[in-house]
Amino acid sequence: MVSYFRAIILGALIFSVLPMSSYSQDPIYSQYYFTPMQINPAFSGTTNSPLIGASFRLQWPGFSSAYRTYSLAYSQYFERINSGFGGLILSDNAGDGIITNTRVSGYYSYRLRLSSDTYFQSGIEVTGIQSHLDWDKLVFGDQLDPVHGRVNPGGQPIPTDERRPDNLTNRYFDLGFGLLFSSPDFYVGIGLRHLNSPNVGFLDEPGADNPRLSVLYTLMAGTEIALDHNENNYFAPNLLFARQGGANQINAGFNLRFSGIHTGLYYRHSGRNPDAVQIHLGFEEQIYRIGYAYDLTISQLAGVGRGSHEISILINLDNQPGRQRVDYSDCLDIFR
Repeated sequence: MVSYFRAIILGALIFSVLPMSSYSQDPIYSQYYFTPMQINPAFSGTTNSPLIGASFRLQWPGFSSAYRTYSLAYSQYFERINSGFGGLILSDNAGDGIITNTRVSGYYSYRLRLSSDTYFQSGIEVTGIQSHLDWDKLVFGDQLDPVHGRVNPGGQPIPTDERRPDNLTNRYFDLGFGLLFSSPDFYVGIGLRHLNSPNVGFLDEPGADNPRLSVLYTLMAGTEIALDHNENNYFAPNLLFARQGGANQINAGFNLRFSGIHTGLYYRHSGRNPDAVQIHLGFEEQIYRIGYAYDLTISQLAGVGRGSHEISILINLDNQPGRQRVDYSDCLDIFR
């Protein structure tokens, strides 16, 4: 019966953070510096050559793949027009397919040079999203029997089929905006996503029971301390704060790059509760950079969720063999 009780817990988690709740939340990677556009559109175009990133996150595998997130991103800066362009495809799978979200995003940013090595950048995001609910995978409380496990149909007066929405697929557009200030000493970025608060429910009639996606507010800040004269090795403390609906999240920690090896240690705090300690490991060779993160859960889910795994790869064509290293005169190397 343990698996059925886990199903109840997982269902409560899914509906507390996904589109049938009034406090739907966005997936945020632990290694968010591999896909910063997904948080702040102003990060589109941080390299003069194409920058391609791919990420996969498996969260709480103790709940039969409770959350799986995949993404593929591209961005590039074009100096002649002081503009950056980018694109991102992201798929988020919750509850082994109970709810799936697929996003296709386009990004544009404009960079304003304030001095020889200080920049102010603004960005916009336009996204198309498709959400799908697999009704047949849902398990309601009246379908769980303490002896026989799952039973169908349930015992409540309203049959399961009559609770089923007519439309199990929802498509909508989304808008975002971001600002980024960068210098050799520090960077700070502010992002706002879901500015149009799109309708994310599956009910036919709009209203209080068919909620809208809450605006996601983010603040990213950090610096980079060079450990050698060529600035190839560095220590990069950074912070991410996110607020959406009634939920808050703080990621704080550092990355250390030395001789092509990347390590990092972070702490994530969600709401009023400690959430996870994150261990980041990776390496880079020429145009490739690969990173892995493990989230050690320290909340009450520690005994059943079994943490989270995340792997990312970044391809930076600025670093092609034989090409002179680009000196950007800022502290954004962690994002490249």
